[in-house]
Amino acid sequence: MAQAAAITINDGQATFVAVTFSPESVSPQASIFTDRASGTAIGFRRLGVSSKFAAVKGGVNRGKFTVDYPITSTVAGVTTVAYTLRATVDVIIPDGAISVERNNLYAFLQNGLANTLVRGGLRDLDPIY
Repeated sequence: MAQAAAITINDGQATFVAVTFSPESVSPQASIFTDRASGTAIGFRRLGVSSKFAAVKGGVNRGKFTVDYPITSTVAGVTTVAYTLRATVDVIIPDGAISVERNNLYAFLQNGLANTLVRGGLRDLDPIY
């Protein structure tokens, strides 16, 4: 089991900026990491990591990674959330999966999200035809 620590991820700007998400709430079942750079709680960006292990032999293990990215607006000195961008990745691993299979799944996920065609469909809202 890994001990919780800050997670640093580059943003998507032309010149990357490293964003640090610090542990906010940590447990073996679900942990939340927060970027507090906005200075106001409603503007905090959050990452979530959760794990649920197979309840029975031969069952499935479940993991989840979430991103919540609120966009705030200030009018007449009052800051509110205008909208929130969200993403969820669900990972389902059968209890019998071996290390090489888990590594391949993770690589397909990581590299798939970086693929030009997939990125166009998800990030750029450019449908695949």
